[in-house]
Amino acid sequence: MKILQRWHALNRYERWMLAVVLLATLLRLVLIYCNWPYTDSDEGNMGILAFNAAFQGDHPVFFYGAPYLGPVEAYVAVPLFRLFGSSLFLLRLPLVFFFAIFLLGMYYLIRLLYRNQKFALAMVILLSLGSPDVLFLQLRASGEYPEIEMCAALMCLFAVWLALTASKTEQKTGWRTIWQRLAVYALLGLTIGLALWVDLLVLPFVAAALLLLCIFCWRELVRWTGLSLLVGIIVGAFPLIYYNLTAPWSQNSWFELLFLHKEGEMQMLTSHLTWVNQLTGTFMVSLPMATGGGISCPVSAIPPSGSPTPVTLPCVVFQSGWSVGYVAAGCFAAWLAGYVIWQTARHRRTNLAQETRSEKRQELIRQSGRLMLLVSAALTLVMYADAPSPATSPDTAFRYLTCLFLVLPVLLWPLWQGMDTRKFAVRWYIQAALLLFVGGTLITGTIRTLWQIPSAETIAGQKQAVVQNLLQTKATRVYSDYWTCNILTFLSNEKIICSALDNYLNPGYDRYPPYQGIVAAAPDPTYIFPLGSPQAQAMQQRVKTTHAHYHVYTLESYIIYQPI
Repeated sequence: MKILQRWHALNRYERWMLAVVLLATLLRLVLIYCNWPYTDSDEGNMGILAFNAAFQGDHPVFFYGAPYLGPVEAYVAVPLFRLFGSSLFLLRLPLVFFFAIFLLGMYYLIRLLYRNQKFALAMVILLSLGSPDVLFLQLRASGEYPEIEMCAALMCLFAVWLALTASKTEQKTGWRTIWQRLAVYALLGLTIGLALWVDLLVLPFVAAALLLLCIFCWRELVRWTGLSLLVGIIVGAFPLIYYNLTAPWSQNSWFELLFLHKEGEMQMLTSHLTWVNQLTGTFMVSLPMATGGGISCPVSAIPPSGSPTPVTLPCVVFQSGWSVGYVAAGCFAAWLAGYVIWQTARHRRTNLAQETRSEKRQELIRQSGRLMLLVSAALTLVMYADAPSPATSPDTAFRYLTCLFLVLPVLLWPLWQGMDTRKFAVRWYIQAALLLFVGGTLITGTIRTLWQIPSAETIAGQKQAVVQNLLQTKATRVYSDYWTCNILTFLSNEKIICSALDNYLNPGYDRYPPYQGIVAAAPDPTYIFPLGSPQAQAMQQRVKTTHAHYHVYTLESYIIYQPI
């Protein structure tokens, strides 16, 4: 009965919004049920962590092999594993609900910032779509990206709401109001702390949200509400704080990040890459992929590392144009917000009625909230472009820009706002065409994702067939390459233990070190490598030069060496 009452209390836009969220959730449930996206050892590593937490009593602070990434995705899957057993579907299931919360948060954030429910609904529809790259980041449990997107939306929502309601709170000091604000400050702090534990990539959004509070809620920050915020941050980030207080300096999270950065710089030097590669990788590959405008251009076609051919030129032009449009729209939206902030702040200093001054303050906060999102996106983009990743691997490192997707509504608002009038017909049609272009691109990307389901199911079937074959032949201690190992172990519920080898069959990178010792202790381990891989070629040479005897056969896309 209460549910029906609450449903009737919603306005029609909120009902439509909930319907969109439901459909978007169902779409993603279908995708993960059909084994899309494809899986690999990074996701297998997360699955192993969840399996060990659920059944082996292991509770690591960080993702195995990455002491700077909080494994929230693994821990939220633990109850599901305990109830229903481990599976790839259950590992991914919580990510779908992370995305649903993200959409809900974005609807109310947009509604607060623009006071336009129709626009908020349209943007939720837009954000519910996505290219294969965007949906890939939302649905694969390889660490941090779905929850970072969700946390960024929630912390912006909480910060804007607190700023907009601060003046009303000064007039209403009842206990209910005080406790409500204490709770929201605590939730904001918890969200910030959790996001920082998951990945420090969210720092620009954290800084912008806190700056907004410092400007408009500074009185509350020096009271109990500020303490509530601080406690929330400490609780959310406690695993990160505890680890870095107890770990040796050479192993703390910040040191690890600096090490990775320097390692990337060395790779740039050895590959003769420059800042030009960083810029082209950022704006011609990573930015469009992270924001829905990527159409799978080969990196070899991106200057200066390569040149586009007549076949790849349209793709390169499209992705480059998407980035130019994204940056141009961001600059225009930032200028517009800054201009309105300056005008509003100037008028607030004049002698106005109290009601008018309150309206001006609300407008100032809304414009500042929009600018908060734009500054966060700009800082994220600058930090990314300054790193080695866009030069060395822009087609995989685009995941670090995942939060730029949620800034799309701020970029599109000027186009939407300009369509409210038909005074300038030509401009109206141009703006409508641009909005339709963005929407059409994301719709097309969603359709392309659905087309990939058959191939994803085929790949998943192949991996399951390999696992079943190894179990049937009692080959439970195996060596393989990194990208095969962890997924074999996870899909077999650790019945198969795999250790990684490098290209020369030397011990490779095992994210979970105990596996290396377990396989090394086995008297007759099996070797399984993807066909044509460097490890398969090295193994072929080893067999020719040693007296060891193997039963050699191929299964799906793998070659298997089983000792006789």
